[in-house]
Amino acid sequence: MLDVLGSVTAPGREGRPNEDGCGTVGPFAFVIDGATGLGHEPLLDGPSDAQWLTSALIASFHAHGDRVDSPLELMQWAVRDTELRFTQERRRSPQERYEIPTAAVLVAQFTDGHVDIAELGDCALYLRDGAGISRYGGTARGRALEQENARKMMGRGGGRSPEVVAFLRAIRNKANTPKGYPIIAPEAGSADRARVFRHAINGPCEALFLSDGFDAAIEDYGLYDGEGLMDAARSGLSGPLEALRAVERDDPDCVRYPRFKQGDDATALYVRSGAVQPASAMDGRETGKADHDTTTTRSAHAAVGGSHPWDGDGKGR
Repeated sequence: MLDVLGSVTAPGREGRPNEDGCGTVGPFAFVIDGATGLGHEPLLDGPSDAQWLTSALIASFHAHGDRVDSPLELMQWAVRDTELRFTQERRRSPQERYEIPTAAVLVAQFTDGHVDIAELGDCALYLRDGAGISRYGGTARGRALEQENARKMMGRGGGRSPEVVAFLRAIRNKANTPKGYPIIAPEAGSADRARVFRHAINGPCEALFLSDGFDAAIEDYGLYDGEGLMDAARSGLSGPLEALRAVERDDPDCVRYPRFKQGDDATALYVRSGAVQPASAMDGRETGKADHDTTTTRSAHAAVGGSHPWDGDGKGR
């Protein structure tokens, strides 16, 4: 079982959909970062196609979380489910690949003696146990390339010009193609290229799941290192969220810290695995209903969209 110590998710700016999500189900915990759409019009009902995908993935995780054996299998089931729903619920077929919603996803399974991880994209997981702190998720090369592209395209402080949008569409058109990058999408096989890891643990451990918008506090802005953010999370996640938003407000033109938008959706989920059970003992466990009480052990917890101060310090924003 997992103790949810705190979680927070917030949109990049007021008035825009929050396309992130996070949660737990049984021995699994996850974070999702839906990619902001680049189309002229949405293909699906809802605040945005990316938020639709995040919600659909979470629904599938909860449907299958008590009957699968690994994070990769959970992701594969979610892709199958969302592919079917995407075909059924979309208003029309995509005209170009950039219209297909995509998301970065990281899923971890906590069992006796190890944590299994499957991930695609740029979400992050920080694990702390008796051996210290380890980080999983994303690639340094991918983050550096995105920053360099942002520096070239946004360096004059002109915002998301038509040139920037065209550039991003050209990159998105290559998603899940031989010449592009792998990412979760509602299309067959998109989870099959997920990176998988096994992290050995000895006794209880703490885990901090971050979308890249929150991981920016470490990787981009240098406000914390992994240990520092995990220490801060013990007192609540609202403070670190406000700290990174302050940096972004002070750099509205994205010049000091090159990025493609002033503020990204930011999500953090802080959990502890204590008396974890072997994977075989999880089979058949009934999944509890998601709720907002992060002070008790539960079998299911989820947050998607909106702005949710489900934080360990009990404070709203």
